[in-house]
Formats: sequence, C-alpha cells, structure tokens
Amino acid sequence: MKQVIRSLAALVVLSSVGAGWCRAEVFLLENDGQIRGELVNRDESPRKTYVIKTATGGQVTLDAAQVKKVVRQSAAEVKYDRIRPDYPDTVEGQWQLAEWCRENRLNHQRAAHLERILELDPNHAGARHALGYSQINGRWLTQQQKMTENGYVKHNGSWVLPQEVEIMEQQRKEKLAQLEWASKLKRWQGWLNTNKAEQAQANIQAIDDPFAARPLAKYLDQETRRDVRMLYVGALGRLNVPAGLDALVHASLFDGDEEVRMACLDQVVSHQYKPAVGTYINSLKSKDNRVVNRAAVCLGQMKDSSAIGPLINALRTVHTFQIQKGQPGNMGATFGTGPNSGSFSFGGGGVQIVKQTFDNRDVLQALVDLTGGVSYNFDVSAWKYWFAAQKKPTSLDARRDDQSK
Repeated sequence: MKQVIRSLAALVVLSSVGAGWCRAEVFLLENDGQIRGELVNRDESPRKTYVIKTATGGQVTLDAAQVKKVVRQSAAEVKYDRIRPDYPDTVEGQWQLAEWCRENRLNHQRAAHLERILELDPNHAGARHALGYSQINGRWLTQQQKMTENGYVKHNGSWVLPQEVEIMEQQRKEKLAQLEWASKLKRWQGWLNTNKAEQAQANIQAIDDPFAARPLAKYLDQETRRDVRMLYVGALGRLNVPAGLDALVHASLFDGDEEVRMACLDQVVSHQYKPAVGTYINSLKSKDNRVVNRAAVCLGQMKDSSAIGPLINALRTVHTFQIQKGQPGNMGATFGTGPNSGSFSFGGGGVQIVKQTFDNRDVLQALVDLTGGVSYNFDVSAWKYWFAAQKKPTSLDARRDDQSK
C-alpha cells in the first residue's frame, strides 16, 4: 500500500503543471521513473524512439531501450488525473475522492486515498472497513492479521492451519509419485511382449516404494493376462501397505479369475491383514451368492472368531433372479462389471423376478473350521443356540464369585 502511495505522489509531481490536460499513456522507464503523455510517433515501426507530447505541451524523445513498458490509461484514469488536484488533503476530501474511485473501479487509487485517510484519522471506521479491517477487542485488524494471530497461514489463496499445509503438501507429493509410477508401469507393461520382458519382470519384482501401490492396483484391475496380473499381485504383497492390501482384498472377492483370487487371498492371509476381516464380513450380505461364499472362504482362511456370528447368519441366503417367461430353466443375473468381474447372464426377452434360497456350503465349511469341528449342517437355529451358549455373561459369573466368598 505504501508503494501505491509513493506512486501516486510521483504522479502528483509529474502532473503539477497542466493538470487539466488529458494524458493517454504512462511510459515506464528502465530506471524506474515514468513519464505521462501522448505518443506522437505512434506509427513508427520498427520502434527506435518514443516521441512523447507532455503535459506542458513540449516534447520528450526517448530511445526505445529506455522504455520498459507503455501502459495505456483508461478513460477513468485520465479523468482521475484531471480531477485529483481538486480534492483537498483532508479526511473529507480524501474520502470523497476514494468514493469516486470506487464508483469508477479504480481500486489501487482508492486504496491509496483510504490509507491517506488513516494517516489523518487512524480511527476512521469507513476507511478501516473499506480496507478490510475489523475491530476486535478494541483493535483494528485486517483479515490477514486476524488469521495470522489465530495461527493460520495463506496457502494457494486460502487460509489454513500449518498442519493442513503439511497434509496437502504430502498429498501433492504422493500424487506426483503415483503418476511417476503409473508411467513406469505403463512402460514396463509394454516391454513384456518384447526382448525386454525379463527386465520388465525384474523391475516389477523389485518395486519397494509404497507410492506404487495404487498404480499397481489399477493395473491389476485392468490387465487381462494372468501371468502379468500375478506379477502385480506379488508386487502388492511385497509392499505390505494398506492401499495395496485393500486392493488384494477386493480382488480376492470380485476377481473373475479363481487363480488370481486365491493368490490375492494368500497374500492377505500371510500378512494377517486385520481390516480384511471386516470387509469379508460385510460381503456375506452381498446380493451375489458367489461373493457370499468367496467371503466365507476368505474368513475361514483368516481364522478370526469374530466372523462366527455373521457366518451363521449367512448359512442360508435368499437371492433374487430374473427368469425368462415361459422358460423356467433360464435364469439371468448380473454380478459385477469390468474385465475381471465374472459377470454373466442368460436368456432374453420378457422376464419375471423370482427369489431363491441357497444353502451356502463354503459358509458351512468356514464355520466348521473356525469352531474346531462343530457342525449343525444348515440348521441355523441350532447354530444360533450353540453360539449363544458359548457366551457366558460376565455379570452372572461375577455374582457367583461374590457368593462363594
């Protein structure tokens, strides 16, 4: 703001003679000076000199190298230069001129006059508010001062806490790293059908950067060749980071290739990735009966007893199908999307919706494995009775202990 005031002061000096003259351009000089006037030799090309008609009616000739920039004034700026000397250097005069600048959208000039008002009257509320000040506990503070005192910093045009800056910077670095890994994987994928195939495989097997997990997960989902996908599964397992293991959990449930699903599950089990248990339990509620049984297989391998109750509830499940009218044997169902989803459908034409109950053998096997050989087949009630009997309320045990003393 002080720089704006100094610039305006310089303009006052330059325009002290012939203030009523309408100047059209400002010539900014290499030595940081400036001259206002009208360019006389406007059509000269190539430009060698600037012949300027000044406010006094005289002419100044400058070598082209002396002029850094020529700024054409707007009609409002020209008028501002003309009327500025008519306003006195008082609070009222500067306020009136500041208001004129506001109405004519001359923001920099307005700010300079508002700052001058504060020099004359530091508590002028109108100027303070116009410059973005607020009165807080008897102090006039700008938004910047207020936010800074509250511990905020300016980052990409927004006020945020320093901790948020660190998080955003970390996210930015992660995104750049992921883009770089995506580029590398794309290049190595292209090598797999060339004489560089061994090098590509070695590069993938050597990946040890956690930021490569998301790009690897993306390529695992998009790739169709089983041998290449197995490379990605191994790389994700070796990284042993949540982003990679979550991708393996997803693939162990929804991938259309059983061999790939089992390889993904092996990685999840070998790392005893606990968050997978919750995902598998939620998948027992899937509308796709195949996913229900896949989730059960995974839970059996994870050997987590917290899955026993949800598995009992998934022993028998009801699923909805579409059947071709007039052709009871033709069922239609959709179980997913994407190249590795294992989607299928049968029949065409008119359909009707039917419900079917399934006894889920993989769910039963998982229950038998987790309970150490207990089996009530598909008798859900018996399973629930047995499960409830395994839970002894601690409150009852505590009372018995008290009575025995």
